[in-house]
Amino acid sequence: MSQYLHLISNTQSPTPLDVWAPSDQYLKPQLLDQVAVGYFQNIADNTNETSLELYYKKMQNQIDYVPNSDLLLNPFVEGDLLSGDGRAYGAETFLKKNKGKLTGWISYTLSRTERQVNGINQNKWFVSRFDKTHNLSLVTMYELRKRLNLSATFAFSTGTPATFPTNKFEWQGTALAHNVYDERNAYRISNYHRLDFAATLQQKRKIFGKGEGEWVFSVYNAYNRRNPFSVYVRQNEKDALQTEAIRFAVFGSVIPAVTYNFKF
Repeated sequence: MSQYLHLISNTQSPTPLDVWAPSDQYLKPQLLDQVAVGYFQNIADNTNETSLELYYKKMQNQIDYVPNSDLLLNPFVEGDLLSGDGRAYGAETFLKKNKGKLTGWISYTLSRTERQVNGINQNKWFVSRFDKTHNLSLVTMYELRKRLNLSATFAFSTGTPATFPTNKFEWQGTALAHNVYDERNAYRISNYHRLDFAATLQQKRKIFGKGEGEWVFSVYNAYNRRNPFSVYVRQNEKDALQTEAIRFAVFGSVIPAVTYNFKF
């Protein structure tokens, strides 16, 4: 595969940002070769589906930014970029139950995504920002009555890799954080996990004499997990010699919702 549009991400800033850049004379198209092998089996008269798949990806012209780069409104962003090689490999498992009052599926992925870019991380391989060692999804649905269904969804994934300072120095009364060994993505933010619930009530009467409708009552993030989207460091407002880590969360609380769906 070939990709001619590059995603340049920097989640270490107080406001995480993504920059899209097209291929040109400075940014070569990204190339990918992938090989995969899998085993798929339906059992018990298609009541259950199972699968196991292994994959390996070899990537070229992967874009990353140099230390202390400035991506925001930078008209010459290619000057802060370097390109190198990448690789990704892992195993995916899947189990699904299709029939009965209780249905659902579970999927698990064990994977690794790495990059090697000359000029970054002492030219050594390092984990990509998109690396998630463990990724688990569990979905269950139960038919309580003919028109009433209950469901629950649990998601877990390893925390996103991050780059943090290893020391700091003082300059004109200001303490500046610094990564003296140029270690890229050597740390991880907290693991991500979330539990959702929903109840779906199908409408007994037709809408306008035809079609179908249903009410959905749901709770997002049921146990109020404050999952971090990113973590960045800054100077303490009261003590200039202290550096503090700040967690940035997008949806960090319980979110109830009521939805009405209809089709005709």
